[in-house]
Amino acid sequence: MGRERVLVATWGNPFQWRPIRYRVECDRLGLENCRDVEMKNMSTLPVLIEALKPDRAIILALDTLANIRIRRGDSTYEPDLEAKELSDYAEVRKDVEERVRWFIEERVKPLVKSEEVERELDRVEILVGPGLGEFDNASVSGDMLDFYGFTLFELSQRLPGGDAEVFLDLTHGINFMPVLAYRALKNLLGLSAYINEVSFHVLNSEPYPQGSPEWAREAVKKSVLHMRLVESSPVRPKPLYSLIPEKPEWSAFISSVTNGFPLAFVTFYPKIDEVRNEIKGRYSEFLDSIEVKMSEDEMGVRKVYIRRNSNLSEDFRTEIKLFYLLRVLNQKFRGYPKREATLDEMFEITRLLFRKMPRIGAVTCRQLEEMKAFERGETVYGEHGPYHRKGLIDRLSRGKYWGALGEIAREVSSKKGAPYSRAQDLVRMKASSGGGINKNVCLRNFIAHSGFEFNITHVRYDKTEGKVYWFYGDRELLMKLCIGALETRLDRLEELEKC
Repeated sequence: MGRERVLVATWGNPFQWRPIRYRVECDRLGLENCRDVEMKNMSTLPVLIEALKPDRAIILALDTLANIRIRRGDSTYEPDLEAKELSDYAEVRKDVEERVRWFIEERVKPLVKSEEVERELDRVEILVGPGLGEFDNASVSGDMLDFYGFTLFELSQRLPGGDAEVFLDLTHGINFMPVLAYRALKNLLGLSAYINEVSFHVLNSEPYPQGSPEWAREAVKKSVLHMRLVESSPVRPKPLYSLIPEKPEWSAFISSVTNGFPLAFVTFYPKIDEVRNEIKGRYSEFLDSIEVKMSEDEMGVRKVYIRRNSNLSEDFRTEIKLFYLLRVLNQKFRGYPKREATLDEMFEITRLLFRKMPRIGAVTCRQLEEMKAFERGETVYGEHGPYHRKGLIDRLSRGKYWGALGEIAREVSSKKGAPYSRAQDLVRMKASSGGGINKNVCLRNFIAHSGFEFNITHVRYDKTEGKVYWFYGDRELLMKLCIGALETRLDRLEELEKC
Protein backbone atom coordinates (compact mmCIF):
# COMPACT_ATOMS: atom_id res chain seq x y z
CA MET A 1 0.00 0.00 0.00
CA GLY A 2 1.33 3.44 -0.96
CA ARG A 3 1.72 6.47 1.21
CA GLU A 4 -1.46 8.30 2.17
CA ARG A 5 -1.71 11.79 0.68
CA VAL A 6 -3.07 14.71 2.66
CA LEU A 7 -3.59 18.26 1.42
CA VAL A 8 -3.87 21.03 4.01
CA ALA A 9 -4.76 24.57 2.91
CA THR A 10 -4.80 27.75 4.99
CA TRP A 11 -7.65 30.09 4.02
CA GLY A 12 -7.86 33.71 5.09
CA ASN A 13 -10.85 35.62 3.70
CA PRO A 14 -12.08 33.84 0.53
CA PHE A 15 -14.71 36.49 -0.14
CA GLN A 16 -11.97 38.86 -1.27
CA TRP A 17 -10.62 36.49 -3.93
CA ARG A 18 -11.12 36.77 -7.69
CA PRO A 19 -10.87 34.14 -10.42
CA ILE A 20 -7.57 33.69 -12.23
CA ARG A 21 -5.79 30.87 -14.03
CA TYR A 22 -3.65 28.57 -11.89
CA ARG A 23 -1.22 26.01 -13.28
CA VAL A 24 0.45 22.94 -11.79
CA GLU A 25 3.42 21.58 -13.76
CA CYS A 26 4.52 18.37 -12.07
CA ASP A 27 8.01 18.12 -13.61
CA ARG A 28 8.70 21.70 -12.62
CA LEU A 29 7.67 20.88 -9.06
CA GLY A 30 9.55 17.58 -9.03
CA LEU A 31 6.43 15.69 -7.90
CA GLU A 32 5.57 12.08 -8.71
CA ASN A 33 2.05 10.67 -9.10
CA CYS A 34 0.98 14.10 -10.21
CA ARG A 35 -1.00 15.39 -13.18
CA ASP A 36 -0.41 18.68 -15.01
CA VAL A 37 -3.44 20.93 -14.57
CA GLU A 38 -4.40 24.43 -15.64
CA MET A 39 -7.69 25.83 -14.39
CA LYS A 40 -9.38 29.17 -13.93
CA ASN A 41 -10.79 29.35 -10.43
CA MET A 42 -11.22 31.42 -7.30
CA SER A 43 -8.92 29.12 -5.35
CA THR A 44 -5.96 26.79 -5.78
CA LEU A 45 -7.87 24.04 -3.95
CA PRO A 46 -9.62 22.37 -6.94
CA VAL A 47 -6.45 22.71 -9.01
CA LEU A 48 -4.39 20.85 -6.43
CA ILE A 49 -7.11 18.25 -5.86
CA GLU A 50 -7.13 17.43 -9.58
CA ALA A 51 -3.33 17.45 -9.85
CA LEU A 52 -2.43 15.55 -6.66
CA LYS A 53 -5.53 13.43 -6.00
CA PRO A 54 -5.12 13.56 -2.21
CA ASP A 55 -6.81 10.96 -0.02
CA ARG A 56 -7.85 13.76 2.29
CA ALA A 57 -8.16 17.54 1.93
CA ILE A 58 -8.45 19.94 4.86
CA ILE A 59 -9.13 23.69 5.00
CA LEU A 60 -7.95 25.65 8.03
CA ALA A 61 -10.17 28.74 8.46
CA LEU A 62 -10.53 31.36 11.20
CA ASP A 63 -13.41 32.33 13.47
CA THR A 64 -12.88 35.94 12.33
CA LEU A 65 -15.06 35.02 9.33
CA ALA A 66 -18.15 34.77 11.56
CA ASN A 67 -21.08 36.72 10.10
CA ILE A 68 -18.91 38.09 7.31
CA ARG A 69 -20.72 39.67 4.36
CA ILE A 70 -18.96 41.66 1.67
CA ARG A 71 -20.96 44.04 -0.49
CA ARG A 72 -20.63 43.42 -4.23
CA GLY A 73 -23.14 45.93 -5.56
CA ASP A 74 -26.01 48.13 -4.53
CA SER A 75 -27.98 45.19 -3.11
CA THR A 76 -25.77 42.09 -3.40
CA TYR A 77 -23.54 40.54 -0.77
CA GLU A 78 -21.18 37.60 -0.47
CA PRO A 79 -21.91 35.18 0.96
CA ASP A 80 -25.64 35.27 0.36
CA LEU A 81 -26.22 34.45 4.02
CA GLU A 82 -27.68 36.78 6.61
CA ALA A 83 -25.69 37.75 9.70
CA LYS A 84 -26.90 35.84 12.75
CA GLU A 85 -27.30 36.52 16.44
CA LEU A 86 -24.49 34.31 17.72
CA SER A 87 -24.50 33.41 21.41
CA ASP A 88 -21.86 30.69 21.88
CA TYR A 89 -18.68 29.45 20.25
CA ALA A 90 -20.26 26.35 18.72
CA GLU A 91 -22.59 28.68 16.78
CA VAL A 92 -19.59 30.76 15.68
CA ARG A 93 -17.76 27.75 14.26
CA LYS A 94 -20.87 26.44 12.57
CA ASP A 95 -21.52 29.85 11.00
CA VAL A 96 -17.98 30.09 9.60
CA GLU A 97 -18.14 26.55 8.22
CA GLU A 98 -21.44 27.37 6.48
CA ARG A 99 -19.97 30.51 4.91
CA VAL A 100 -16.84 28.73 3.68
CA ARG A 101 -19.00 25.88 2.35
CA TRP A 102 -21.17 28.47 0.57
CA PHE A 103 -18.04 29.85 -1.11
CA ILE A 104 -17.03 26.38 -2.32
CA GLU A 105 -20.52 25.63 -3.63
CA GLU A 106 -21.27 29.00 -5.23
CA ARG A 107 -17.86 30.28 -6.33
CA VAL A 108 -15.43 27.36 -6.63
CA LYS A 109 -17.48 24.43 -7.97
CA PRO A 110 -19.17 26.35 -10.83
CA LEU A 111 -15.71 26.83 -12.39
CA VAL A 112 -14.80 23.13 -12.08
CA LYS A 113 -15.40 20.89 -15.11
CA SER A 114 -14.54 17.54 -13.51
CA GLU A 115 -17.28 15.65 -11.67
CA GLU A 116 -14.61 13.79 -9.72
CA VAL A 117 -13.13 17.05 -8.43
CA GLU A 118 -16.62 18.29 -7.53
CA ARG A 119 -17.18 15.14 -5.45
CA GLU A 120 -13.83 15.62 -3.73
CA LEU A 121 -14.73 19.24 -2.93
CA ASP A 122 -17.83 17.93 -1.16
CA ARG A 123 -15.55 15.78 1.02
CA VAL A 124 -13.20 18.61 2.02
CA GLU A 125 -13.07 19.12 5.79
CA ILE A 126 -13.40 22.69 7.05
CA LEU A 127 -11.77 23.24 10.43
CA VAL A 128 -12.51 26.57 12.12
CA GLY A 129 -9.83 27.78 14.51
CA PRO A 130 -9.16 30.73 16.81
CA GLY A 131 -8.20 33.97 15.09
CA LEU A 132 -7.34 37.44 16.30
CA GLY A 133 -8.19 41.01 15.36
CA GLU A 134 -10.78 43.75 14.82
CA PHE A 135 -13.11 43.60 11.81
CA ASP A 136 -16.46 45.11 10.94
CA ASN A 137 -18.10 41.70 11.33
CA ALA A 138 -16.18 40.38 14.36
CA SER A 139 -13.87 41.30 17.20
CA VAL A 140 -11.67 38.43 18.42
CA SER A 141 -9.24 38.57 21.34
CA GLY A 142 -6.94 35.92 22.78
CA ASP A 143 -3.50 34.35 22.48
CA MET A 144 -2.19 34.13 18.91
CA LEU A 145 -0.61 30.72 19.65
CA ASP A 146 -4.08 29.27 20.25
CA PHE A 147 -4.23 28.76 16.48
CA TYR A 148 -1.08 26.64 16.73
CA GLY A 149 -2.60 24.55 19.53
CA PHE A 150 -5.85 24.20 17.57
CA THR A 151 -3.98 23.07 14.45
CA LEU A 152 -1.96 20.52 16.42
CA PHE A 153 -5.12 19.19 18.08
CA GLU A 154 -7.14 18.81 14.89
CA LEU A 155 -4.36 17.46 12.68
CA SER A 156 -3.10 15.01 15.31
CA GLN A 157 -6.40 13.16 14.87
CA ARG A 158 -6.46 13.37 11.07
CA LEU A 159 -2.92 12.87 9.81
CA PRO A 160 -2.03 9.29 8.86
CA GLY A 161 -0.46 7.04 11.46
CA GLY A 162 1.56 5.32 8.74
CA ASP A 163 3.59 6.39 5.71
CA ALA A 164 2.43 9.77 4.43
CA GLU A 165 2.92 12.48 1.84
CA VAL A 166 1.62 15.81 3.09
CA PHE A 167 1.10 19.00 1.08
CA LEU A 168 0.61 22.40 2.71
CA ASP A 169 -0.80 25.10 0.43
CA LEU A 170 -0.06 28.55 1.83
CA THR A 171 -1.44 30.51 -1.13
CA HIS A 172 -4.51 31.87 0.64
CA GLY A 173 -3.24 32.04 4.23
CA ILE A 174 -2.92 35.39 6.01
CA ASN A 175 -0.99 36.82 8.95
CA PHE A 176 0.05 34.14 11.45
CA MET A 177 -1.82 31.25 9.78
CA PRO A 178 0.90 30.03 7.37
CA VAL A 179 3.80 29.99 9.83
CA LEU A 180 1.83 28.32 12.63
CA ALA A 181 0.25 25.73 10.32
CA TYR A 182 3.72 24.98 8.94
CA ARG A 183 5.14 24.67 12.45
CA ALA A 184 2.36 22.32 13.57
CA LEU A 185 2.79 20.02 10.58
CA LYS A 186 6.57 20.03 10.83
CA ASN A 187 6.41 18.97 14.49
CA LEU A 188 3.78 16.27 14.00
CA LEU A 189 5.36 14.79 10.89
CA GLY A 190 8.74 14.76 12.64
CA LEU A 191 7.22 12.35 15.18
CA SER A 192 5.72 10.14 12.49
CA ALA A 193 9.11 9.98 10.77
CA TYR A 194 10.56 7.91 13.61
CA ILE A 195 9.05 4.76 12.10
CA ASN A 196 7.38 5.91 8.87
CA GLU A 197 8.44 7.22 5.48
CA VAL A 198 7.10 10.77 5.39
CA SER A 199 7.56 13.59 2.89
CA PHE A 200 6.42 17.19 3.25
CA HIS A 201 5.79 19.64 0.42
CA VAL A 202 4.99 23.32 0.97
CA LEU A 203 3.27 25.06 -1.95
CA ASN A 204 2.42 28.65 -2.82
CA SER A 205 1.19 30.19 -6.04
CA GLU A 206 2.82 33.14 -7.72
CA PRO A 207 1.37 36.48 -6.47
CA TYR A 208 -1.98 37.73 -7.70
CA PRO A 209 -1.50 40.81 -9.95
CA GLN A 210 -1.73 44.09 -8.02
CA GLY A 211 -2.04 47.62 -9.41
CA SER A 212 -4.56 50.17 -10.60
CA PRO A 213 -8.03 48.69 -11.22
CA GLU A 214 -7.83 49.04 -15.01
CA TRP A 215 -4.32 47.58 -15.23
CA ALA A 216 -5.17 44.75 -12.81
CA ARG A 217 -8.26 43.72 -14.82
CA GLU A 218 -6.18 43.32 -17.98
CA ALA A 219 -3.32 41.62 -16.15
CA VAL A 220 -5.65 39.03 -14.62
CA LYS A 221 -7.03 38.14 -18.07
CA LYS A 222 -3.53 37.40 -19.37
CA SER A 223 -1.93 35.91 -16.25
CA VAL A 224 -1.34 32.29 -15.33
CA LEU A 225 -0.16 31.80 -11.77
CA HIS A 226 2.16 28.81 -11.39
CA MET A 227 2.21 26.77 -8.21
CA ARG A 228 5.69 26.90 -6.70
CA LEU A 229 7.46 24.68 -4.19
CA VAL A 230 8.60 26.54 -1.09
CA GLU A 231 9.95 23.36 0.49
CA SER A 232 10.03 19.70 -0.47
CA SER A 233 11.93 17.01 1.39
CA PRO A 234 11.76 13.73 3.27
CA VAL A 235 11.00 14.36 6.92
CA ARG A 236 13.58 13.36 9.52
CA PRO A 237 12.66 12.38 13.10
CA LYS A 238 12.11 15.43 15.29
CA PRO A 239 12.50 14.55 18.98
CA LEU A 240 10.31 15.99 21.70
CA TYR A 241 12.15 17.87 24.43
CA SER A 242 9.14 19.12 26.40
CA LEU A 243 8.01 17.92 29.80
CA ILE A 244 4.45 17.49 31.06
CA PRO A 245 4.92 18.45 34.74
CA GLU A 246 1.53 17.11 35.87
CA LYS A 247 2.19 13.76 34.17
CA PRO A 248 5.69 12.58 35.17
CA GLU A 249 5.18 9.08 33.71
CA TRP A 250 4.32 10.60 30.33
CA SER A 251 7.41 12.81 30.57
CA ALA A 252 9.50 9.72 31.35
CA PHE A 253 8.13 8.00 28.25
CA ILE A 254 8.88 11.02 26.06
CA SER A 255 12.44 10.89 27.39
CA SER A 256 12.71 7.19 26.53
CA VAL A 257 12.02 8.00 22.87
CA THR A 258 14.10 11.18 22.74
CA ASN A 259 17.13 9.71 24.50
CA GLY A 260 17.01 6.06 23.47
CA PHE A 261 15.97 4.13 26.60
CA PRO A 262 14.22 0.96 25.32
CA LEU A 263 13.48 -0.56 28.74
CA ALA A 264 11.98 2.72 29.99
CA PHE A 265 9.98 2.77 26.73
CA VAL A 266 8.44 -0.58 27.72
CA THR A 267 7.90 0.50 31.33
CA PHE A 268 6.21 3.87 30.79
CA TYR A 269 4.39 3.38 27.46
CA PRO A 270 1.14 5.38 27.96
CA LYS A 271 -2.35 4.14 27.20
CA ILE A 272 -3.48 6.16 24.19
CA ASP A 273 -7.07 6.41 25.46
CA GLU A 274 -5.85 8.12 28.64
CA VAL A 275 -3.91 10.70 26.61
CA ARG A 276 -6.84 11.17 24.23
CA ASN A 277 -9.27 11.77 27.09
CA GLU A 278 -6.86 14.25 28.69
CA ILE A 279 -6.44 16.41 25.59
CA LYS A 280 -10.13 16.26 24.70
CA GLY A 281 -11.03 17.33 28.23
CA ARG A 282 -8.57 20.23 28.14
CA TYR A 283 -9.77 21.30 24.70
CA SER A 284 -13.42 21.21 25.79
CA GLU A 285 -12.57 23.38 28.80
CA PHE A 286 -10.84 25.84 26.48
CA LEU A 287 -13.85 26.03 24.16
CA ASP A 288 -16.28 26.35 27.07
CA SER A 289 -14.33 29.33 28.43
CA ILE A 290 -14.78 31.37 25.23
CA GLU A 291 -17.25 34.22 25.64
CA VAL A 292 -19.44 35.20 22.68
CA LYS A 293 -21.80 38.16 22.55
CA MET A 294 -23.39 40.50 20.03
CA SER A 295 -22.83 44.22 20.53
CA GLU A 296 -22.25 47.51 18.75
CA ASP A 297 -18.70 48.78 18.39
CA GLU A 298 -17.56 52.39 18.75
CA MET A 299 -18.71 53.13 15.19
CA GLY A 300 -22.20 51.82 15.88
CA VAL A 301 -21.71 48.59 13.89
CA ARG A 302 -23.36 45.53 15.44
CA LYS A 303 -21.03 42.55 15.35
CA VAL A 304 -19.95 39.45 17.23
CA TYR A 305 -17.41 39.73 20.04
CA ILE A 306 -15.34 36.61 20.76
CA ARG A 307 -13.14 36.60 23.84
CA ARG A 308 -10.88 33.69 24.82
CA ASN A 309 -10.45 33.64 28.60
CA SER A 310 -7.85 30.86 28.64
CA ASN A 311 -5.23 29.59 26.24
CA LEU A 312 -3.98 26.31 24.85
CA SER A 313 -0.87 25.96 26.99
CA GLU A 314 2.51 24.50 26.15
CA ASP A 315 1.71 21.45 28.31
CA PHE A 316 -1.45 20.89 26.27
CA ARG A 317 0.52 21.15 23.04
CA THR A 318 3.05 18.61 24.33
CA GLU A 319 0.22 16.23 25.25
CA ILE A 320 -1.14 16.52 21.72
CA LYS A 321 2.25 15.64 20.25
CA LEU A 322 2.44 12.67 22.62
CA PHE A 323 -1.02 11.56 21.49
CA TYR A 324 0.00 11.65 17.83
CA LEU A 325 3.28 9.87 18.61
CA LEU A 326 1.26 7.08 20.23
CA ARG A 327 -1.05 6.90 17.22
CA VAL A 328 2.06 6.35 15.11
CA LEU A 329 3.79 3.91 17.47
CA ASN A 330 0.64 1.83 17.93
CA GLN A 331 0.97 0.83 14.28
CA LYS A 332 4.04 -1.22 15.28
CA PHE A 333 3.99 -1.78 19.05
CA ARG A 334 1.44 -3.76 21.04
CA GLY A 335 1.11 -4.98 24.60
CA TYR A 336 2.78 -2.09 26.41
CA PRO A 337 3.28 -0.92 29.10
CA LYS A 338 4.60 -3.92 30.98
CA ARG A 339 6.97 -4.53 33.86
CA GLU A 340 9.73 -6.42 32.05
CA ALA A 341 11.10 -7.21 28.61
CA THR A 342 13.45 -9.64 26.89
CA LEU A 343 16.57 -8.58 25.02
CA ASP A 344 14.95 -9.62 21.73
CA GLU A 345 12.09 -7.21 22.40
CA MET A 346 14.49 -4.38 23.16
CA PHE A 347 16.57 -5.09 20.06
CA GLU A 348 13.37 -4.89 17.99
CA ILE A 349 12.30 -1.62 19.66
CA THR A 350 15.73 -0.16 18.94
CA ARG A 351 15.66 -1.35 15.33
CA LEU A 352 12.24 0.15 14.64
CA LEU A 353 12.50 3.33 16.67
CA PHE A 354 16.08 4.49 16.23
CA ARG A 355 17.04 3.34 12.73
CA LYS A 356 16.97 6.96 11.52
CA MET A 357 18.77 8.22 14.63
CA PRO A 358 22.25 6.72 14.10
CA ARG A 359 23.89 8.23 17.16
CA ILE A 360 21.25 7.06 19.58
CA GLY A 361 20.79 3.75 17.77
CA ALA A 362 24.51 2.94 17.87
CA VAL A 363 24.86 3.70 21.59
CA THR A 364 21.74 1.69 22.47
CA CYS A 365 22.76 -1.28 20.31
CA ARG A 366 26.20 -1.33 21.91
CA GLN A 367 24.61 -1.55 25.36
CA LEU A 368 22.26 -4.31 24.24
CA GLU A 369 25.15 -6.29 22.75
CA GLU A 370 26.98 -6.11 26.09
CA MET A 371 23.85 -7.35 27.83
CA LYS A 372 23.50 -10.11 25.24
CA ALA A 373 27.05 -11.30 25.99
CA PHE A 374 26.24 -11.26 29.72
CA GLU A 375 23.00 -13.16 29.15
CA ARG A 376 23.97 -15.69 26.47
CA GLY A 377 27.75 -15.75 26.55
CA GLU A 378 30.19 -14.78 23.84
CA THR A 379 33.11 -16.05 21.81
CA VAL A 380 36.42 -14.90 23.25
CA TYR A 381 39.81 -15.19 21.56
CA GLY A 382 42.52 -16.23 24.02
CA GLU A 383 46.08 -17.53 23.84
CA HIS A 384 44.94 -20.98 22.73
CA GLY A 385 42.33 -19.82 20.24
CA PRO A 386 38.63 -19.01 20.47
CA TYR A 387 36.40 -20.35 23.22
CA HIS A 388 32.87 -19.73 24.48
CA ARG A 389 32.65 -17.67 27.64
CA LYS A 390 29.50 -18.72 29.45
CA GLY A 391 26.69 -16.29 30.06
CA LEU A 392 23.97 -16.12 32.70
CA ILE A 393 21.72 -18.68 31.01
CA ASP A 394 24.58 -21.19 30.76
CA ARG A 395 25.48 -20.68 34.40
CA LEU A 396 21.96 -21.05 35.76
CA SER A 397 20.72 -23.86 33.53
CA ARG A 398 23.68 -26.19 34.07
CA GLY A 399 25.30 -25.37 37.39
CA LYS A 400 24.66 -25.51 41.12
CA TYR A 401 26.10 -22.92 43.44
CA TRP A 402 26.73 -22.55 47.15
CA GLY A 403 27.61 -19.76 49.47
CA ALA A 404 27.51 -16.20 48.14
CA LEU A 405 27.14 -17.33 44.50
CA GLY A 406 24.30 -19.66 45.48
CA GLU A 407 22.51 -16.75 47.11
CA ILE A 408 22.87 -14.68 43.93
CA ALA A 409 21.67 -17.61 41.78
CA ARG A 410 18.54 -18.03 43.93
CA GLU A 411 17.91 -14.28 43.81
CA VAL A 412 18.22 -14.08 40.02
CA SER A 413 15.94 -17.12 39.62
CA SER A 414 13.24 -15.67 41.88
CA LYS A 415 10.32 -13.48 40.80
CA LYS A 416 12.03 -10.47 42.37
CA GLY A 417 15.21 -10.92 40.34
CA ALA A 418 18.50 -9.22 41.19
CA PRO A 419 20.30 -6.00 40.26
CA TYR A 420 22.32 -6.24 37.06
CA SER A 421 25.43 -5.27 39.05
CA ARG A 422 24.93 -8.21 41.43
CA ALA A 423 24.05 -10.77 38.73
CA GLN A 424 27.35 -10.07 37.00
CA ASP A 425 29.17 -11.79 39.87
CA LEU A 426 27.50 -15.04 38.83
CA VAL A 427 28.78 -14.75 35.27
CA ARG A 428 32.28 -13.88 36.50
CA MET A 429 32.02 -16.75 39.02
CA LYS A 430 33.37 -14.48 41.70
CA ALA A 431 31.39 -12.86 44.49
CA SER A 432 32.47 -9.30 45.20
CA SER A 433 31.54 -6.26 47.21
CA GLY A 434 31.18 -4.17 44.07
CA GLY A 435 34.65 -4.10 42.56
CA GLY A 436 34.73 -1.69 39.65
CA ILE A 437 30.98 -1.14 39.68
CA ASN A 438 29.93 2.33 40.84
CA LYS A 439 27.28 1.91 43.51
CA ASN A 440 26.09 5.50 43.12
CA VAL A 441 23.11 5.94 40.82
CA CYS A 442 23.75 9.08 38.80
CA LEU A 443 22.22 10.71 35.76
CA ARG A 444 25.41 10.69 33.72
CA ASN A 445 25.74 6.89 33.93
CA PHE A 446 22.04 6.44 33.27
CA ILE A 447 22.22 8.43 30.02
CA ALA A 448 25.58 7.01 28.92
CA HIS A 449 24.28 3.42 29.27
CA SER A 450 20.96 4.01 27.43
CA GLY A 451 19.03 3.70 30.68
CA PHE A 452 20.65 0.39 31.67
CA GLU A 453 22.30 1.74 34.81
CA PHE A 454 23.74 -1.28 36.67
CA ASN A 455 22.17 -0.57 40.05
CA ILE A 456 18.55 0.09 39.06
CA THR A 457 18.39 -2.36 36.12
CA HIS A 458 17.31 -5.80 37.35
CA VAL A 459 17.50 -9.21 35.74
CA ARG A 460 15.33 -12.30 36.27
CA TYR A 461 15.84 -15.83 34.96
CA ASP A 462 12.73 -17.90 34.23
CA LYS A 463 13.72 -21.58 34.52
CA THR A 464 10.55 -22.85 32.87
CA GLU A 465 10.96 -20.69 29.76
CA GLY A 466 14.74 -20.66 29.81
CA LYS A 467 14.58 -16.89 29.27
CA VAL A 468 16.03 -13.83 30.93
CA TYR A 469 13.81 -10.83 31.64
CA TRP A 470 14.98 -7.28 32.32
CA PHE A 471 13.17 -4.70 34.43
CA TYR A 472 13.72 -1.78 36.80
CA GLY A 473 13.85 -2.18 40.55
CA ASP A 474 12.86 1.36 41.53
CA ARG A 475 10.17 2.88 39.33
CA GLU A 476 10.13 6.25 41.09
CA LEU A 477 13.89 6.67 40.79
CA LEU A 478 13.70 5.60 37.16
CA MET A 479 11.07 8.26 36.49
CA LYS A 480 13.26 10.96 38.01
CA LEU A 481 16.27 9.85 35.95
CA CYS A 482 14.28 9.83 32.70
CA ILE A 483 12.94 13.32 33.38
CA GLY A 484 16.42 14.51 34.31
CA ALA A 485 17.75 13.15 31.03
CA LEU A 486 15.04 15.00 29.11
CA GLU A 487 15.93 18.23 30.86
CA THR A 488 19.63 17.72 30.21
CA ARG A 489 19.47 16.50 26.59
CA LEU A 490 22.14 14.41 25.00
CA ASP A 491 24.23 17.30 23.70
CA ARG A 492 24.93 18.39 27.28
CA LEU A 493 26.08 15.00 28.54
CA GLU A 494 29.68 16.20 28.89
CA GLU A 495 28.53 19.00 31.18
CA LEU A 496 27.14 16.58 33.76
CA GLU A 497 29.15 16.04 36.90
CA LYS A 498 31.05 12.76 36.77
CA CYS A 499 29.83 10.00 39.07
